[in-house]
Amino acid sequence: MLTVFGMLVVVLPIGLMQGVAKADGSGPQVTIQPKAEYIIAGATIDVGLNVKCQGGGGSGDVVVNVTQSPPETPYPVAFGSGPQVVVCDGQTHSVAVTVVGTGTFDAGTATATADLQVGPTVVAHAQRSIDIVVVTG
Repeated sequence: MLTVFGMLVVVLPIGLMQGVAKADGSGPQVTIQPKAEYIIAGATIDVGLNVKCQGGGGSGDVVVNVTQSPPETPYPVAFGSGPQVVVCDGQTHSVAVTVVGTGTFDAGTATATADLQVGPTVVAHAQRSIDIVVVTG
């Protein structure tokens, strides 16, 4: 019984770390924030990330994809993506990525993925459910 409990203690924390590319903190990382803002005026979603990478001549690229299905959206699937250049200096940086969509996003749950690329190589990936909140300004 203690062996099973010990295995659960080791496995559970790893399974609960949604949206994190690497948990040990040593390599490239991308983490998706749990909330995103849908800006009605521009019909865009701003997704927050924490990004850490090295090399690439001082920069890398991150691409965020967001999908949303009914009942949150009236369309079969709303989807969009957005790129952002990031600083690769070995430090963790907060980054906002603007996602432009096709279809209509709305308040509610959606799925976001983020791919961090340095040079020609994807070095980190994250995926998580996010809550979209509507912002009127």
